[in-house]
Amino acid sequence: MRFPYKKLAGKLLPIISIELNGSEWISYDAYVDSGAGYSIFHSDVADDLEIKLENGEKMYITVGDGSQIIAYLHKILIRIANKEFMATIGFSERLGIGFNIIGQSDIFDRFKICFDGKEKVLEFHPK
Repeated sequence: MRFPYKKLAGKLLPIISIELNGSEWISYDAYVDSGAGYSIFHSDVADDLEIKLENGEKMYITVGDGSQIIAYLHKILIRIANKEFMATIGFSERLGIGFNIIGQSDIFDRFKICFDGKEKVLEFHPK
């Protein structure tokens, strides 16, 4: 499935829509980051999904500037490129950037992912 890059702060970036299931399916935009070990979403997403943040596994995640933030990891049902599966998603009150992150754990092993910076598209091919 091809995803055109989306504009954020005047730049086209590899941002796609991902659906998360808590009490219902809700779609969120997230930046696909091949350098991120885990997918991390803002804590208000956990609230939307009616997931109790602190019930997850507490983990310290190192972010881009080298500092660490606390995230709570939860196994939840997600949907990307029309494929549903359980994935580890972290939620954090301290995610200091303006977007959610899709990282490698439980996601990159299910797809061949191609970043085409010239064409400004991202391709997800199920394995």
